[in-house]
Amino acid sequence: MLEAWLRALQIAQLLALDPHGFGGVLVRARAGPVRDRWLGFLQKTAQALDLEIPLKRMPHTIRDENLLGGLDLELTLQQGRPILRQGLLARCDRQLLVLPMAERLEKGIVARLASALDQGMIRVERDGQSALLNSRLGIVVLDEGTEDDDPINSKLLDRTAFHLDLEGLSWSRLPDESAGGDDDFLLDPSRIQEIRKRVSKMTLDDKQVEVLVTCAAQLGIDSLRAVLFTMRTAQYLAACDLDHQDDQIHPDHLQQAITLVLIPRATQLPNYQDEQNTDQSEDQNKDDDSKHDEADEQDQSELPELENAPAPEDRPLEDQVLEAIQANIPLDLLARLSQIALSRQKNSGAGKAGANQLGGNRGRPIGAMPGMPGAGNNLSLMDTLRAAVPWQKIRRAELMQKKQSDRLNLTPHVFIRKEDLRVRRYRQQTQTLTTFVVDASGSAALNRLAEAKGAVELLLAECYVRRDQVALIAFRGSTAELLLSPTRSLVRAKRSLSALPGGGGTPLALAIDCAFDLAKSTLKKGMTPTLVFLTDGRANIARDGSPGRAQAILDAEHAARLASPIRVRSLWIDTSPQAREEGRNIAGILGSYYLPLPYAGAQELSQAVIRAIKN
Repeated sequence: MLEAWLRALQIAQLLALDPHGFGGVLVRARAGPVRDRWLGFLQKTAQALDLEIPLKRMPHTIRDENLLGGLDLELTLQQGRPILRQGLLARCDRQLLVLPMAERLEKGIVARLASALDQGMIRVERDGQSALLNSRLGIVVLDEGTEDDDPINSKLLDRTAFHLDLEGLSWSRLPDESAGGDDDFLLDPSRIQEIRKRVSKMTLDDKQVEVLVTCAAQLGIDSLRAVLFTMRTAQYLAACDLDHQDDQIHPDHLQQAITLVLIPRATQLPNYQDEQNTDQSEDQNKDDDSKHDEADEQDQSELPELENAPAPEDRPLEDQVLEAIQANIPLDLLARLSQIALSRQKNSGAGKAGANQLGGNRGRPIGAMPGMPGAGNNLSLMDTLRAAVPWQKIRRAELMQKKQSDRLNLTPHVFIRKEDLRVRRYRQQTQTLTTFVVDASGSAALNRLAEAKGAVELLLAECYVRRDQVALIAFRGSTAELLLSPTRSLVRAKRSLSALPGGGGTPLALAIDCAFDLAKSTLKKGMTPTLVFLTDGRANIARDGSPGRAQAILDAEHAARLASPIRVRSLWIDTSPQAREEGRNIAGILGSYYLPLPYAGAQELSQAVIRAIKN
């Protein structure tokens, strides 16, 4: 426990010495005293290096105008010319930026952070202003996610040198803070300049670089950034070592850097011993008699061999480093990594609940657009002023030319025109309802009802994974009824499906009416409906319940024409042994995606539906 805590303090020292060079640190820990104590030590270390504001926090819902910068309205109005305001990334130049709840960061924000970490600068192109600003920052990524949350974006993981896990540290077993505690490990401010000068002189030879690449491959690490971070860590460790006077990296520094950078990234255990011993095991099994003779000779000369054995430091550097890795790698590291990966992978492949809707007054704000306030659109005053400010000088000059300046006090006024008005936009994610309309008539029961039931059951499971709601409509005889109202319960859906009987006529017109009535009510609730028809299309029951194929087909086509203006995504699966024109025509009227599957089983049916819905 103490060794793990001292390693965490050492990571804080290295990160404070060179925030941008190391990229940052990933801290896996929930909010608590252990994490607060480590962050406090990091802040004290940064303050010792004369950083103005050691740690700045970034909200995970930050907007681009605050992250990158934009027009400073107050100064612009005061001075009468556009003034650029720096964003958070530019203000964090040579500083550390803390990212709370990093597992919830949007991909756009992650991309901007990654660009700043790679280039050390950001380009601002906003509100008619263009600038290139320094942003040589380091990030402290706080992973506070549970098993149900998405993992940290891989772009951030790859660009942070250190991965620190504080979950296994107990507050009661940490060193006592009242007796000096962590302050004894703070860097001496008088040595900072000396350390930074020595770092530039520290070099790794080709053999040491080759060893690092080999170790990374043995641990299952495929990122070159990790090797570069390990090299930089070894340089700083050697520069901070008071007993190390030359400019060459010592193997101890190399091993310690591997422990700090590579081992927390490990995805497998090194297996170099097995490869080395393969040839030896083959030679030993050739002749049992010769092996016994060699053993006897070895027993007789055991003492001289031990006396002449090479010292540990005389062995190849690769063997020393790999043995140090096996000694330092935690026994439960890979087990914990695998458990986290498996638990989060369950949710990583799940689809979104529904489509994204723009506009309205609810949801996540996504900027502004030109438009007039009213009819549900709210005026965005700040965006309106930003659009108007660059044109103030031109508009004042126009008024001066028209000789209207003597009747207006132009100094305090901002001239806003209709084209400057901006309204807020929101993106709201809606929920999806997938409704299965199943033909349970006699012809379907004779041909494909069993396969249709199996396909629907597989599709129900897929919808459950995507967190969609499902509904089930069955039509047979003279009725079409909603057997399962919209629900997320997979058990209820399977029970309703298994109890579905087969036999009777095919009231296709009633099925279309029932399905689109449900779709209209779903749209009114703000959900996104999807209809999946599984039928052979052989309608033989009219709307009034009377038998007759000709009238039944006419009623089905009429029902399709009435439903076609309702823009609902639908899929028509023709389950008849031979594709028929009646089903194709009705699907065309509805605007449904037509999919004839005369010989497919349940698995093929379900896969076809999934592909069609995703496309």
